[in-house]
Amino acid sequence: MPEPTRDDPGDAATPVEPDVVVLPAFAAGDVTVEADLPNEVEPWLDEYAFDRELAVPGANAPVRYTDDGVAITPTGMGKADAAATVTALLRAPGLDCSDAAFLTVGIAGASPEAGTLGSVFIADHVVDWDRKQRWDGAGDDDPVETMRLLPYRPRDYAYGLDDDFVERAYGWASDVALRDTERAREHRERYSQDAARGAPTVAVGTTLCGDEFWHGARHAEAARWLVDRYDAGEYATTEMEDFGTAAALDRFDRLESYLSVRGVVNFDRPPEGRTAREGIDEDLDAATVELGLENAFRVGSRIVDRLVE
Repeated sequence: MPEPTRDDPGDAATPVEPDVVVLPAFAAGDVTVEADLPNEVEPWLDEYAFDRELAVPGANAPVRYTDDGVAITPTGMGKADAAATVTALLRAPGLDCSDAAFLTVGIAGASPEAGTLGSVFIADHVVDWDRKQRWDGAGDDDPVETMRLLPYRPRDYAYGLDDDFVERAYGWASDVALRDTERAREHRERYSQDAARGAPTVAVGTTLCGDEFWHGARHAEAARWLVDRYDAGEYATTEMEDFGTAAALDRFDRLESYLSVRGVVNFDRPPEGRTAREGIDEDLDAATVELGLENAFRVGSRIVDRLVE
């Protein structure tokens, strides 16, 4: 792809006015991992003509944009990076996002009780995994006995996204053809849950956001308990950015314009008979990441195209 034309970040007289701002978490160079994993920005650069670029102070990376109203920039990984980048976008003098929709499109883990590898979830709630009290519960039979919500302002740590916007997005994307692979089918066969063993689908569900990558049945039970305490339904996906993005948009009264689209690349617990270490080593690989990322792009780009129309 040719290098985009760079615009002056201080030009507030003729600001860039996108219709949609796409917010992947990471591009090439944003994260170092042992495996050669694909990044979340690349599919967009391959399919859309992002031929202009705007530097935004405080953002993780420059904003690239097209002539027909689509902008994209990776937020960086984690809630703090996401919140800082989105705040920078909303305050940038050369960027007018007052009429823009904001769309996270990226990868996630999932509960095998909610979906499977390659499925795509549009979030209706975003819950913060990290804002809680925890203490050593060694010897307790119940894993959730080691956890309590903070006793003050608990509703601040769960956002319900705009029902009408989520419903419209699901209506646009529910018939998107999702890719599947033999490798993903082999992974699914090790699980007993019906949702895990099925084919990829587009669905709506709660996303649980935390700054740690966790895996295992005890953590999954604690996650289920926490989401239930917020009355946010059953959690479907787990990721690291969306609460930070939602919090920044909420501070600027823009939460109603936000959607989160996540493609499933791994399960959040091992199958029966496997340890958590064995489970994550077997599930998370470049092939499953590529599958979830491609399907997330298929769904996300359908929504973006409808919004631009």
